[in-house]
Amino acid sequence: MNRFKIVLLFVGFIWAYLSKAQKTHTTVINDFVVTIHEETVNKILAAVGDISGTNDYEVMLIKGKYHWTVKNPKISIRPDSSNFFCDAIVKCGPFDYKTPVVGDVKISYDPVKNLIYIKITRAIFELYTMVFNKKIHIKDIHLEEYFKEPFTFEGPQTMETDMDFSMPDSTIKKIYIKPTDCRMDVKWKEICTSCEMAASDKPFKPAVKPGSPANGVSTTTAAGTSTVKAVGTSTQSTKTSTASPVKSITVAPTTTNTTKGK
Repeated sequence: MNRFKIVLLFVGFIWAYLSKAQKTHTTVINDFVVTIHEETVNKILAAVGDISGTNDYEVMLIKGKYHWTVKNPKISIRPDSSNFFCDAIVKCGPFDYKTPVVGDVKISYDPVKNLIYIKITRAIFELYTMVFNKKIHIKDIHLEEYFKEPFTFEGPQTMETDMDFSMPDSTIKKIYIKPTDCRMDVKWKEICTSCEMAASDKPFKPAVKPGSPANGVSTTTAAGTSTVKAVGTSTQSTKTSTASPVKSITVAPTTTNTTKGK
């Protein structure tokens, strides 16, 4: 029994030592944090507008035309799993109905391209009609096919700044600050990208980030000036439905801010 207690104490000591060593070597990145709120994402989603499709169908020798429209699209951002919600309004011949849709959303960050992606990966609802009070399946509508490109936000690595300081000898010294290592965390209703900041009295070498958005439209938001790519549409024809998928939407923060300090 005493031997068992000694072994148990020894294992507890080793576990406590390893836990302390792990915490000691864990780097906390919290110098600078950029947050994308769930409300911001849903404002962009609402600005896209209604998505709809229409085509002919034939079941049990009965021909007709169906039309569906997506209403109230929203994205719910959660640490464990994020989801897409909407209502599908369907009219199939003389029969119409509304069905709620729950889909999956993937959120990721590419540190090389400095881009945050919000991608609807799965969102399905059933298209059906009624014949002699019997439900007849026509097909499944995959809404993720109409959101082929993810919502893209430029990360904080381009947000550099510099400050002017008055020295005791009346000279002005300029200090340059830029983000270095960045890490993304998905939290409750928000996406947080934390960065380490580097400071120097000499300019940093310019780094060209691949995949940076171009030809954007400058807009002013609560977080500062951003660049939003124009939203386009294209027509996609299949054997069973016709609708306009949404092209890529990219939001970029400003790249340089200058602040004077003393």
